[in-house]
Amino acid sequence: MDSLVWANLQHRPTRSLATAIGVAIGTMLILMTVGLARGVLAERATREARVGAHIMVRAAGSFTAGLSGNQPSYPVANVEKLKKIEGIRAVTPVIQYVMPAESGFGFRMMEGVDWPSYSEMSGVQIVKGRTAQAISEIVIDREQAKSKKLDVGGTFELMGRKYTVVGIYDPESSARIKIPLNNLQEIINAPGQCTMVLVQCENENQQEAVFKRIRDVFPNDQLVLMRDLPNLYANGLPALDRFLQVVIGLSAVISTMIILLAMYTTITERTREIGVLKSLGATNGFIVMIIEQEALLLSVGGTLLGILLAFGGRFLVTTFTNFRGMTFDPSLILMVFGVAIVGGALGALYPALRAARLDPVKALNYE
Repeated sequence: MDSLVWANLQHRPTRSLATAIGVAIGTMLILMTVGLARGVLAERATREARVGAHIMVRAAGSFTAGLSGNQPSYPVANVEKLKKIEGIRAVTPVIQYVMPAESGFGFRMMEGVDWPSYSEMSGVQIVKGRTAQAISEIVIDREQAKSKKLDVGGTFELMGRKYTVVGIYDPESSARIKIPLNNLQEIINAPGQCTMVLVQCENENQQEAVFKRIRDVFPNDQLVLMRDLPNLYANGLPALDRFLQVVIGLSAVISTMIILLAMYTTITERTREIGVLKSLGATNGFIVMIIEQEALLLSVGGTLLGILLAFGGRFLVTTFTNFRGMTFDPSLILMVFGVAIVGGALGALYPALRAARLDPVKALNYE
């Protein structure tokens, strides 16, 4: 049976290749979309963790909204109260403002910071130039300077404004573009407000104790341990999960329809061959198994090709952009194989049953 299946596929190489490519595109769509979406959130969480803070303090209910919302709603005045709580070493207010990227695809984040306290907490230092002061000045990290081919004195357009790069900082930490906190407050008309206040404990092992003390002083605020950020970002966007499920579902349907169309057309062209097999004693089950095996081979082959294309796409993304967070989880790859096998089997089922029900006499006379 195996030699017969291979012979059938090789007899129509163009169609077999086109079918495999169709499945590969669906596979690549799943991996690239899911990998990119999860990678963006994971990279954001990782970069925020590099600030050196242990606890994030925000306005109640603002964390999930803050993933896409912009208007800061936490009073900077609370910084002085936080500094007085036992076990806290440093406190710094931050505004995170999200805007469309210059290309119109994706987004870019600008961060308003109080540089002295931010630098003290994170260890970030200006390695070239100086800190931003004027409302039209920004500092960027080394990676941003490299990818955008910018240097001190260069200009950067954001939100319809032109900004001058006056400094480059290192190491990377949270948003790549930073502006003085009070300047961003003025630009977005949010005086005295910030997105969050980052808290660094005197003793990292006492995070839970400090967390409880902050809770006692600010019972209505939203507190987040920075070590929990990766999971919170991954689980904090139910709409994203639904979107990814839709993408996976559509890819599965597309792959199934490609297999169905390919196998249905193949059965039509091989009607006489099937008639010969049945006249030689081939059972209905034998015919069904041949068709299903062909479909599964095409599905698995297309899936493997799609995985290779996805890894190639990831290489291009990481090589030509500053995004490094795209990852393909092993469980995702296994799921893709599962979708391919189920889709291939279901797509070939109707053509296989139709072939098995062919009358051998009519099939032999088919032109």
